Amino acid sequence: MKRILIALMVLSIGVLAACSQETTPTTPPPTTPAPSPTPPEPSEATLSPTEETAAEPGGVEVALALIDIPEEEVIAMVNGEEISTAAYEADLTQALHATTKQYMVDWNDLENQSFLPALQQQVLEQAIDRVLLRQLADQEEVTADAGEIDTEITNLKAQVDESEVFADWDSFLAENGLTEESLRRLITDSLLTEGLTEQMGGPQVVEQVRASHILVETEETGQEVLDRLAEGEPFAALAAEYSIDPGSKTSGGDLGWFPRGVMVPEFEEAAFSMEPDETSELVKSDFGYHIIHVVSKEERELDSELYAQKQYEEFQFWFEAQRTEADIERLYTFEDSP
Repeated sequence: MKRILIALMVLSIGVLAACSQETTPTTPPPTTPAPSPTPPEPSEATLSPTEETAAEPGGVEVALALIDIPEEEVIAMVNGEEISTAAYEADLTQALHATTKQYMVDWNDLENQSFLPALQQQVLEQAIDRVLLRQLADQEEVTADAGEIDTEITNLKAQVDESEVFADWDSFLAENGLTEESLRRLITDSLLTEGLTEQMGGPQVVEQVRASHILVETEETGQEVLDRLAEGEPFAALAAEYSIDPGSKTSGGDLGWFPRGVMVPEFEEAAFSMEPDETSELVKSDFGYHIIHVVSKEERELDSELYAQKQYEEFQFWFEAQRTEADIERLYTFEDSP
């Protein structure tokens, strides 16, 4: 069920990303197809929610009336495959339903209206991604089982009935801008993404390091710790005394096992270049100065949560590479879009 809910939210997530002009993530993710990872919290610089005092909040119908749909029958091409304007319009309507419902957007608000061109462009990019996703799945012989799709729909219907939020199944579809066909397509894309992620996501057994560290604010303090280590004082005791990392100082600086891609680059480079029982000199990062002690290093199996995370990251980079190489032709772009 979580998979379906993520798929239903993906368009509104993309819309918020498009509208957040002033918010820059620490590490911008590459463009990816549906479904998306867990959505971020909406930024204050994004869409404005409907005020409780508003007598006539502007819903989806207001936004649709403000949008000009291109007259051309085809809006984009992906490796020679057409994306029809009619299909794009259906996706756009669904995105508006999802965004308006989830964040209570008032489309009478002029500031919100200014985001519509960016929303339209983002929906087009997502439509391109989904076509490319299906092409890549076919290329890699990844399929979505029809029986599993039927099961997902049956389970979702049961959840809708149990929730008593909607009058019936048809109301659920209508309020989310969905049809049975578009819902099946969302679930299909979600299953294809899962299959490609498993296939392209990398190995579960990777090189890992178990290390401890002492983090201090200044180079002078770091040198004081190094001098005391050289005199034979225990690493764990000095971590408890000096380290400003609250998550590890009470356990002697122990960070446990970690693979590449988890720690900041400076820390990772030092830790993976060392041998067991080695202690580093000062390693500077944005957090301060680290003294790293490598306890052990070996090939180990990632825990399931971290493996799932790294699988999806690997899939994202793979998909972005495929997107860069794809022959994508946009036959229409939207004014003021990013």
